[in-house]
Amino acid sequence: EKPIALYRWILQNYAKTGDKIFDSHVGSGSSIIACIEEGFEYVGCELDKDYYEAASKRIDIFKSQGKLF
Repeated sequence: EKPIALYRWILQNYAKTGDKIFDSHVGSGSSIIACIEEGFEYVGCELDKDYYEAASKRIDIFKSQGKLF
């Protein structure tokens, strides 16, 4: 599992406003959460059913939490 902060840094420094981000190996979902936090559209793929289910659950939990700031 890579840190969300790493993906956010990559997006902030290399992606442009309006870009759609593609992750061919979503894994635990950190890249998708970073995209949501940074306001990017995203497409992700994951072949492993267990990783897919874990990432989907993690992303759903993230989306259901409100932001304080």
